[in-house]
Order: sequence, then structure tokens, then C-alpha cells
Amino acid sequence: MKYIIFILIFSLFILKSLTASELLKNGDFETGDTTGWKYWETFPWDGDGAPVESPTHIEIAVPGNIGIPVPPATSGFFALTQMVGSIGTARGGLYQEVKVMVNTPYILTGSMAFYGDDIGDVTLIGILDGSWNPALAFTAINKNYISGNATSSWVEVSLTIIPTKDIITVFTETRQDWAHGNAAGWYDSLRLRTVPAPAKLLISKDPKDNLVHKEEQRQTKESQTTEDTGKSLNIKD
Repeated sequence: MKYIIFILIFSLFILKSLTASELLKNGDFETGDTTGWKYWETFPWDGDGAPVESPTHIEIAVPGNIGIPVPPATSGFFALTQMVGSIGTARGGLYQEVKVMVNTPYILTGSMAFYGDDIGDVTLIGILDGSWNPALAFTAINKNYISGNATSSWVEVSLTIIPTKDIITVFTETRQDWAHGNAAGWYDSLRLRTVPAPAKLLISKDPKDNLVHKEEQRQTKESQTTEDTGKSLNIKD
């Protein structure tokens, strides 16, 4: 009995460790900066058409001051903001490459918010199967975006990937495709973890400790009790 209790406790400990393991660095941005992340941009961005008349840059801030959501962060005190604060076209964001195991499911969770004042404004978060390549961000299957002339408070995000390579890339992107107004994408509480496999029943080598064996014993006792009761009734009759 002690053996099976030990196995169950050990299994629960391992399962808890797997589910609690965090693969992203600084996904909650509580360092007050973008430590662990790398900046990228496409400059000049021709979202407004070629030739690019008013190229500008994505500004990264922790936190920002455009389209501040309520609350300004979903965990702690800080959140990532990617902003376009001037008239012009811009595209950029952050990315982080993570070493993973091939054919193992991973889940990215977190929250994002958005401010846009034109239909050409977009902010998104996604996962690439492989190393970072901004050209592949457009065709990435695993992504979530908010766009248009709209203001969105915090929205929960959940993306799953089963990688075919030993590296995946988590990336954020904010775009202002038309040279008009301002745009801002907000991100917080980003977490990347393995998806826990279903727990397996560990059987003790001693059949007396197994639940199956005990259930069989219980059923046998019930059958014997029923038979004994029947015999007693027959005697009285």
C-alpha cells in the first residue's frame, strides 16, 4: 500500500512541475522592459502603397500611453505596448525563439488589447513553427488579431501548436497600414507551456495494493453476503 501511495504522490508532483513550467522569458513584462525579447520591424513599410510616402516606426514601451486599457495591466504593474504615435505607415513588434521538443503540443496563453482609429490598424500575436522570419508572419496559422477602427479592452488568447522543428517563435505585431492617426497593441500575462499528457494509472507489483484487485474482493464479498442472506431466508421458510 505504501508503494502505490508513493507512486501517486510522485506522479502528482511531476504533473504539477510540468504544468507550472514556464518557457517564455519575461512574458508578464514585470521587469519594466523587454528583457528576453527582440525587436523587429519592416522599414519602410508599404502598407499605404508604393512608393512609401510617410514611413515611421513602431514605438515599444512598458507601458505605453496610447489607448490605455482598463485595467492597464492584467497581472502586476506592467504591460507591453506597441504604438504608432505619428502619421505614417509602420509594421513591427517583438519576438522570442524557444527551444522545444518536436511533435509535442505547446500552448500559448495571455491577454491582448487594442486601439485603432482606422481600418488599416492591426495588432496580433502568433506562433511560428521554426526560427523567426517576418515574411512568414502573414501566413502563420497560429495567430490571433484585432483590427480596424475600434477600441478593444483585454481579450484572452489561447494558441496551440505541435511543432515539426526544435524551435518555435512567439511574436507580436502592430501595423498601421494607412498613414492616418494612431494605433496601439497591448500585451500581458504571456505564458508558453507544454500541454500535459493524460495521467497514466500506475499498477503496484503487489496485486493486494491494486484498486482492481480490491474491487474484485469487494464484489466477491457482496456476492457471498447475498448468498448467505438467501440461505438464511430459506432456512426460516
